[in-house]
Order: sequence, then structure tokens, then C-alpha cells
Amino acid sequence: MNVIIIPFHDWRKSEREGFRTRDVHFIKAFSKDSEIEKILVINRPTTFLELAYNKQSKKINGEMLLSENGFTLSKVDTNIYVVDYHSKDIFTQIIKKHLWFIAKYNDEHYFNFIEKAKHVLKMETSNVVLQNVFAYKLAVKLDSKNKVFDAWDNFLKFPAYQKIKNEIYSGYKTLSENTFIWITNSLENVEFYKSTFKVENISLVKNGVKTDFIKNLKHVPEDLKHIQRPIIGFGGKISYLLNTDLINYLSADNPNASFVFVGQILDKEIFEKIEKRKNVYFLGDKHYDEYPNYVQNFDICIVPYNIREKQHGGDSIKAYEYLLTGKKVVGTRGNGLQDLEKHLYLVDSSEDFSSALKSVENNKPLININEHSWESKAKMLMRFFK
Repeated sequence: MNVIIIPFHDWRKSEREGFRTRDVHFIKAFSKDSEIEKILVINRPTTFLELAYNKQSKKINGEMLLSENGFTLSKVDTNIYVVDYHSKDIFTQIIKKHLWFIAKYNDEHYFNFIEKAKHVLKMETSNVVLQNVFAYKLAVKLDSKNKVFDAWDNFLKFPAYQKIKNEIYSGYKTLSENTFIWITNSLENVEFYKSTFKVENISLVKNGVKTDFIKNLKHVPEDLKHIQRPIIGFGGKISYLLNTDLINYLSADNPNASFVFVGQILDKEIFEKIEKRKNVYFLGDKHYDEYPNYVQNFDICIVPYNIREKQHGGDSIKAYEYLLTGKKVVGTRGNGLQDLEKHLYLVDSSEDFSSALKSVENNKPLININEHSWESKAKMLMRFFK
């Protein structure tokens, strides 16, 4: 069985930061499955300017098999191949921004090179997994045995994409009309796609966790050693999802506890709203190989997210990673965490959240890793191919 995957995240970014997002977790899980022969990853288009801005190399790590007019095919692992598009169209990218990606995924020359790569790899007969609504036009054109659209999260609710909301809506609508099998990561999304786009063939495939997430624990990170315990930790992006009023209440109500944030600052406005008290620490982003060392050294793990209309139907990967450590996990209700309520503490108010932080004792049962591993999620997805 061969699989063509169109992920949302750039392959270079995953190489630099560690393979930690839903799309690349699926790719890695597929690569370990004996039923999968070859995986062709269609990478997001880029330009020299974007690479320079992100301090990334033009070359994909691996063995280059084919190169032609800005397009390359590289072997990056035993059975994983990546098609890459390095465009010279810098000025249009600056002007059109996100719309540029939709146009470039639909570039006829990129499509033709992908077809050539499929021929070189003898992958003319393949299944397609789309995980990027920006590439909907390309996905519709690709010939395949079966097509699955992984509609993780709801991009119509992302603040960053509100200016191109109509185009994203068109993407979802087009995919709903072109016989795609849909999966998504929350019940809220299932209901939204059914009611808004009349999608009937849709299944829930929630996020998972790496089975070896805590097996590589080596040490207590240097920047954690001198922080007073208990350490109440959050591992994730500083984004619009965070409830800053809740966070500020918690740090004020628990002055003897340390609140540690590990992750990228995506939204500076949200970051500024978090009060920088003496017991609040921002340690920055960490490579995914190092990140487990931080989570394992938290005393309590938290998911202090907004709920309902301020969410995108989330199903946080970090929650599964937290739970694998056996630590106490506290989160706000309404973020796709209800299915895990047996294993973590869900709260409905700031007062209840703070009360749950008064003790590090965890009286909840551990999750069954076999039910929540990325390998088990990949098996679920593969059933749609059959």
C-alpha cells in the first residue's frame, strides 16, 4: 500500500523543531506499519525570502533523487519521500500572503512534477491523505484509489485566517463535494462539518501520543533546576487559545507555586496580557527531543484554554503527552478533553481550577497507551483505504 500525504506543516520546520504535530505524527506512524510500502509527502511551497526569514536551508535533508526547475524529490527515510517546491515568486507571496499558498499548491508545474515523482517511485496507484485545506485544489486533481481529508481543527475559526475566510470556506465546500472521506479530531468539528457542509462520510479520529514520549528522559533541564516547586507547567504555543484572565487568576491565587510555560510565542498580544509575576516563567520553545524532559519534571500539567466560541474544536496533543507521564492534569471543559475526563481533572471556573492546583496528588487512572498511540490512530485511518 502506498500513501501520498499533503501535510499542513513544512517538512523543514518539523526537522528543525522535532516531529511534534498531528500531520507528521501520522507520517511517522505510517512509516512504521508493515502494510505501508512508500509514503510521498507533498511539502508546502516556499521561497528564498521565506527560508531566509526562518533561517532555514533550501535543501531538504536526505538523498536527492530528482531536481527540476525549483522542484525536488528527496528520500528522507527508509520509505518516506518528500516533494518540495522552491518558487522564485517572492513579490506575489509578499502581496497575497496566505492566498499565495493556495495558488502555488494549484500550480500546474507543481502538479506535473508530483506526477513525475509518482512515476519515478512507481506510486501511480496510491491513497491520498490531505491534512491541509490550503491544498484543496491539488488534492482534488490527484488521481488515487481513496482520498481522506483530515479536517483537524476548524480553520474558519483561526484569527490568523479571517481575511481569507471565504477562500477557506470554498476549500471545505469543494472537498465536501468531491467524494472525500473525512476525519476530524473533535465531536464539535463533526457536528460543524455536517451542518455547514453537509458532510455525511465523516469519522472521529482523535489525536494520539508517541509511545516512547517519556522513555528518553535523561535529566532535569538547567532552566528548571532553580525554579521553586511545585511547578505547574504548560507545554504549548502562546496563542489566542489561552485564557489569560484564568492564568492571571491562578498565578495570583497560588503565589507559592511556579507557573512555567514552555513553547513558542505565536501571539504577542496574548503574551503581553499574561502578568509577569515573580512566580511566572517563560522558558521559550524546546526541540521535541528535549521537550519530554520538561513535562516529566512538572508537578502538575495544565490546559488553561478558552472554551466554546473561542475554540476551534480542539483536541490537544499535549493532554495525551501529559497523561502519559502519570502527572496530575487539570484543564478547562469544552476543549475536546471530555473524552479524557476519566483520566484528568476538568473544571468549569477559575476558582475550581485553582482549587485543583492546591495538591499535586493524582487520583485518576492512567490512560491505555495502546488505545491512544499514533500507531493505533494510523491503523484507524488505514481502514478507510480498505
